[in-house]
Amino acid sequence: MDSAAGQLNQYISEITEEPANNALQFWCMRRVRYSKLYKLAENLLSGPALQAYVERVFSLCGMLTAGRRNRMNRSLEMREFLKMNANVL
Repeated sequence: MDSAAGQLNQYISEITEEPANNALQFWCMRRVRYSKLYKLAENLLSGPALQAYVERVFSLCGMLTAGRRNRMNRSLEMREFLKMNANVL
């Protein structure tokens, strides 16, 4: 299977038949078979489970969308970007 879509379909059918217990081992053993999907899986699996930065972003988004700020014309993404980068600006 050369296309990413073909590899994805094959991966889904394989996982449906027999779920993997160890994701890292699964992808190490199948890195050649799923060459198009391997890099994506590697990136997803290498991310830490908890990140304080992400939690701060979600918290800030909650504050920016609270009732006291719901009439702003700027998008949430723009407000979040400006708030998180205020020290640079």
